[in-house]
Amino acid sequence: MSVLRSINRSPGGIPKTAIPSASVAISGIEGDGHDHEKHRTPIQAISLIDLELLEAISEETGIPLRPGDLGENLTLRGVGVQLLTTGDRLSFDGGVTLEITRVRPPCYVLDAISPRFKRILWNRIGMYARVLDAGELVKGAVVTVERSGDGPRPLVRTPGAGCFDGASFAARVLAGRTTMTADPPEAST
Repeated sequence: MSVLRSINRSPGGIPKTAIPSASVAISGIEGDGHDHEKHRTPIQAISLIDLELLEAISEETGIPLRPGDLGENLTLRGVGVQLLTTGDRLSFDGGVTLEITRVRPPCYVLDAISPRFKRILWNRIGMYARVLDAGELVKGAVVTVERSGDGPRPLVRTPGAGCFDGASFAARVLAGRTTMTADPPEAST
């Protein structure tokens, strides 16, 4: 079963603090702030990461990481966020629906944890999503994934110079640990 393991917010920057529930508006999680204007856009309203990846990154680097430490708003288990593409949708108990919009690139704010994170977290630090249906989120909510996007799966972003592509790492970690529940409808002939 795919579940929402943590809801995280901060007035800006990292880490984000776990909270038991949150109101979600079209602009994102109420009370969540952003340090940079470029993050204040509806296509980046919510950032998501797989708990499985967070745990694997922690194990690989030896740096203890908790939900919210990498700046994500939602930490999910069993979803396979990093395997999705633009247009895929996530529906949560309580009525919130999100749509994947783009790959989340590593940001310099991660230097506070490790200066190498900007180089090694490409294509394994999650995705951004827009809010299609606002509502309430509660930790432990069941997540239904609708693979409705038609882009490349998984959606990846070309790493910057001197950076490492983590797409194969993400695929290896998430293999067999996700529960995709709905495929896109078949095209009519």
